[in-house]
Amino acid sequence: MLRAVAVMAVLACAGNACAEEEDPELAAALLKCPAAAVFAKAEEARKAEDARRWAGITPSAPPLREQLLEMARVDQDARDGDWSQEMITKMLAVDAANLPRIKQIVADHHGLPGVREVGADGMAAAWLLVQHADTDAAFQQQVLEGLAPKVDSGEVSAREYALLVDRVLVNTGKPQRYGSQLAAISSRWQPKPMEAPEQVDARRAALGLMPLADYLCVAVEMFPAPATDADGKLL
Repeated sequence: MLRAVAVMAVLACAGNACAEEEDPELAAALLKCPAAAVFAKAEEARKAEDARRWAGITPSAPPLREQLLEMARVDQDARDGDWSQEMITKMLAVDAANLPRIKQIVADHHGLPGVREVGADGMAAAWLLVQHADTDAAFQQQVLEGLAPKVDSGEVSAREYALLVDRVLVNTGKPQRYGSQLAAISSRWQPKPMEAPEQVDARRAALGLMPLADYLCVAVEMFPAPATDADGKLL
């Protein structure tokens, strides 16, 4: 799971970069957020269809695939913690260490490496590493601008596209579109500033995403917010 930095984890972990077995924490959260369960089932169906689509493909670059999976594993391990300053420092160090390599990989492939090169799980890992390249928003923007063909081919889901859109907007000081980026304010999760908040559910629905209230419900159940003040600073 994508713990700590982005509570969007609950949906991002439906992608191939996360464990394939059922997540008991997610299952428990969906029991308390039944409206979200409908969308979770739809996501599982999409994953199954993607698995069938790519089943016969042998990645042409297995060493790169393994490297991406290992980088993503380290990324996720660093986000499995208690929101302490020590955990955040470790997480930022991992992101900094991964950044030069994922930038080189993207440069070498003129974008994210595709499923035929690194498999669906390798490509999901590459997307994850870009999503966490927060110290280089220009790089994230560059990847985002070239993502449309992979969205069209189904290699990148509309959900993953939306997550990166919001990440780029937030990291460049602009309001997000889909409400996926959350902040702990006064020890409660809430979306970072959004453009036209009254239209956010319509924008989310256009991409097949659950309503924002359901997204927040699952986030709260899975990831208790850290203790923070009204400015979002850790107490």
